[in-house]
Amino acid sequence: MLMTTGGYVCAAMLLFGPAAAQPAAFEWPDPRQNRIILVNANQDIAAYLRNHPDWFSSGETVLDLSVPKGSDPQAAERQRLQITGLLRDRGMPAGTYTSGTTVEPLAKIGLWPYDKVPEEWMPRNFAQAGAWPGEPDRRIIDVTSAEARHALQQGMRRIWEQSPAPLRFVDNAASHSSTGGRQPWAAYCANIREIRQLGESLGGRLVFNISAHPALLSDSDAVRLMEAIGRDNGVLFEEPWGQATRKSPALTRKAIMRYRQLLASGIAIIVLPVTVPADTLTAWLSGWRQPSDRVYLGWSFWKQPSASYR
Repeated sequence: MLMTTGGYVCAAMLLFGPAAAQPAAFEWPDPRQNRIILVNANQDIAAYLRNHPDWFSSGETVLDLSVPKGSDPQAAERQRLQITGLLRDRGMPAGTYTSGTTVEPLAKIGLWPYDKVPEEWMPRNFAQAGAWPGEPDRRIIDVTSAEARHALQQGMRRIWEQSPAPLRFVDNAASHSSTGGRQPWAAYCANIREIRQLGESLGGRLVFNISAHPALLSDSDAVRLMEAIGRDNGVLFEEPWGQATRKSPALTRKAIMRYRQLLASGIAIIVLPVTVPADTLTAWLSGWRQPSDRVYLGWSFWKQPSASYR
């Protein structure tokens, strides 16, 4: 394996010439100063930084930044590094995006760094759990298969070594039965733990997107998830306070209890206002969040945030 004892990127040197400086270690923003984390950023963020500088705050984190792959990976990496440099000058660290359970033919992948492991990097006849809904060429690995998990993780290592970053956003990491997940929770958590160990070995922090209703996690499910993610890493929920939970005081209390467990275990939390309005979500958070709690609102870089979100 092409690695140095210091961390990232002998492989990147072979692909792109002399390696860029290794990113500084990632530290979570002080939630008393920054309570927004920008998600799913692309190359257009550079123009928004120039045209709307008041929309951004020093110390704000960009969870993931992707640029078009184009026909020249070297040019794509240079563009990514140029934009991360602009962000870094504003005190804004930027991570990368990778799917943690799906693969796709290389010809179908349009982003850099690759947002999915190319299917060509996987073993022939690797264990699968079907196709992504509406995307027949995007295959879901069978997370009960150690061979499939480890092959995917080796592909993720290749992607991450090519594009050094202090933070890794791992999407599609797990789908709990409360949101229709069909694979065993223990196997999902095994994959998360192994990916976390990989990312930490390369010097980065990780954030895992979990499809779950926190209020419906059992005690054993919650313990498995916390042990898999690990201290000082993060979790992102797209259903942080779903409709059924909002209608039930008992489930709302249980959701808060689960969030407090995650925070007590040293895990940062990012919540997305997808199915609940941002104003409603932030008002609910303010009712139980302590000033020092690492709970952040996921936000799009192309929308001006309300001052109350910060």
